Amino acid sequence: MLQSLEWTLGWMQKQTGVNLEEQKMKCVLWISALSLLSCFSLGTAEHRQRRQIPSRSQTGVCRYGSRLDCCYGWKRNSKGHCEAQCDPACKHGECVGPNKCKCFPGYTGKTCSQDLNECGVKPRPCEHRCMNTFGSYMCYCLNGFMLMPDGSCANSRTCTLAHCQYGCEEVQGEIRCLCPSAGLQLGPDGKTCVDIDECATGKNQCPFNRQCTNTFGSYYCKCQSGHDLKYINGKYDCVDVNECLSETHRCSPHADCINTEGSYKCKCRQGYRGSGFDCSVPGEFGPVYDPEEPKEIQAAPLKERFLTDCNFDHGACEWVQENEDDLDWMIKYNDNGLDYHMALYGLIGNRKEQARIKLLLDDYMRQSSFCLQFDYRVLGQQMGVLRVKLDNSASAVWERRQSHKQDWRSENLTITWTETAPEAIIFEAERGTSVTGEIGLDNVVLISGPCTDDKTIIF
Repeated sequence: MLQSLEWTLGWMQKQTGVNLEEQKMKCVLWISALSLLSCFSLGTAEHRQRRQIPSRSQTGVCRYGSRLDCCYGWKRNSKGHCEAQCDPACKHGECVGPNKCKCFPGYTGKTCSQDLNECGVKPRPCEHRCMNTFGSYMCYCLNGFMLMPDGSCANSRTCTLAHCQYGCEEVQGEIRCLCPSAGLQLGPDGKTCVDIDECATGKNQCPFNRQCTNTFGSYYCKCQSGHDLKYINGKYDCVDVNECLSETHRCSPHADCINTEGSYKCKCRQGYRGSGFDCSVPGEFGPVYDPEEPKEIQAAPLKERFLTDCNFDHGACEWVQENEDDLDWMIKYNDNGLDYHMALYGLIGNRKEQARIKLLLDDYMRQSSFCLQFDYRVLGQQMGVLRVKLDNSASAVWERRQSHKQDWRSENLTITWTETAPEAIIFEAERGTSVTGEIGLDNVVLISGPCTDDKTIIF
């Protein structure tokens, strides 16, 4: 190649007078540069070939050079196919991608471990009454109505004649009475519903540190004796009560109190003898006790408090969208894409129009005063107003027109009454003039007994 180059350059020198050696050096440098660029391109192509390139032929398969293998986050199963890996595993769902679960109907959450409250979503699956169950729900009608296949209730003369306690359905031409909860079953008369004791049968899901208490059609989990319900690290849990620090023990003034899990012990101090409950100088008062170990005194029972989680995405309460209002509360998913809250947007509706959602109270909460806790926010100037009402009161018991710093706020209200107990709590959002804001509601909780603050509502 260089000989041919020299002949060409010699001919050019005779024709143009250009220096042969100078042109030869320039051509050699040019050829070297082209060779280096070619090698760099080949190296880049080789590196690109070694990278993980997804294959279009099979899900979860990537190309590594000339080799095909499972992509990162996928693993080959016994059939030789690449399947996604989820850690922790999907409890009530299937793994469809690396740490990505697809929940079965009735469940939600990142690992599909939370119950989805179908009764609290829009549109409601039932026409009259809805009972949420773990992983599903049940529709039922009032007496005189028949449950239809689509969940609606039809006025039925046959059901009226059957005298069912909670409505009926037609199965293969026969009328059968219904019960509204999995915790109820038809009694011997085939018309009324009798309770199933989930605590006795073991069909409950109370944590290890809580005690199951049966109710009609359901159950609740209460704290064990010597424990109290506390809000810690963003959730409610049962924690041990230190009777020694709270001075709720019954130890003698001459004894030391020793706290234990769920209880406490009393030990007489040096120079005193006795049970710990009674301590005296030896021989001074009556018989002398000589215990080597402190005597355990069973703590006096605390006033029990029970919590009902009414959250929209996994709670156990019954929510109803009112039919006589102007607008409906809408579902809005949070930033994590899993949980959601209820909201009224500024773009929906006209000024002064209202959206009402109703929380039905069970018989237990209607026995005495209770604490209503919830989170709210009113975003945007002139967005509107959020109110809390009771079904037996025309006026609002609480309202806000704007949340502090446009952020989520928490509120506690003690609900008590002098005559008739309310049957429901109503959250009413009234539309303002803003078109960019939002009225949001989330994390609704009911706790038996008064709140710890001074916001008490009396009727």
